[in-house]
Amino acid sequence: MENLRQWKKVKEIVGSVLDRPASERPAYLDEVCSQDSELRAEVESLLSAYSDSDTLLESFRLDSSAEAEPQTQVIGPYRLLRELGVGGMGQVWLAEQTEPIRRQVALKLIRAGMYDSATVQRFKTERQSLAIMDHPTIAKVFDAGTTPAGQPYLVMEYVDGRPITDYCDSNKLTIRQRLRLFMRVCEGVQHAHQKAIIHRDLKPSNVLVADVDDKLMPRIIDFGLAKAAAPLSPGETLFTQVGTLVGTPGYMSPEQADPDARDVDTRTDIYSLGVMLYELLTGVLPFDATEWKNRRKEDVLRELRESDPVRPSTKISADR
Repeated sequence: MENLRQWKKVKEIVGSVLDRPASERPAYLDEVCSQDSELRAEVESLLSAYSDSDTLLESFRLDSSAEAEPQTQVIGPYRLLRELGVGGMGQVWLAEQTEPIRRQVALKLIRAGMYDSATVQRFKTERQSLAIMDHPTIAKVFDAGTTPAGQPYLVMEYVDGRPITDYCDSNKLTIRQRLRLFMRVCEGVQHAHQKAIIHRDLKPSNVLVADVDDKLMPRIIDFGLAKAAAPLSPGETLFTQVGTLVGTPGYMSPEQADPDARDVDTRTDIYSLGVMLYELLTGVLPFDATEWKNRRKEDVLRELRESDPVRPSTKISADR
């Protein structure tokens, strides 16, 4: 019951923060969480879970200096070289594996304060299911474990590529070339679905394109991480509750935008693929995400659930 009451309080504070102008949010957090550092940490963790979207929290960046550097530069056989990025779930580092073989890998540290023992176990279990995938468009997961401080991490194949939309635009790929590239992505997603694995967060930044032997090769990353963070039962921990809204606004399916949805199936990945194809062909998302930063999160999610996007042809005709 105590966890449930704490979650309700956190949710109320987060809702109030998102309803305020960006300039007022830090002061409001100082006021409502001044006497409770644990509450402040949970609120900031939930807000950070949405920061991977460039829309909902575009104007509100929490101070992440405390997580700018990990507690150690060496985790088991992995030596951290440089940070590759920060997302809603944590940090991604370029690392060098020293044994039993030497190679570069991508090591993902799960955000501090957003995991419990059940989450750690799910990551270990998910590693086994990811190991059965073998497709040239899916980046491999090599290892998983915890740091000496108990922070979960995953070790993945390092892909030196660019998001599919950025690559296509900067290299001025034709419609036919974009479709061929996209078809390879679909083949990789189909392979995962045949293994009963759902991505849940397909978007351009999770589909990287690299030149391999003078051939374009898309590589899907972060496969299965959303499932590893998914809830087991109501009222567990903050990270479990956050898992009920896994996905990035703009790319998530209508069922993902429903806080009451208990689970999703392969169709949610197909919807996200459709959004990416829409963006590859038109240069914009189906919904105008630039307006979302000034709207309440609940209204944005309602639009994703209930509104039909404009057809790509209509979008192009209206704005060339």
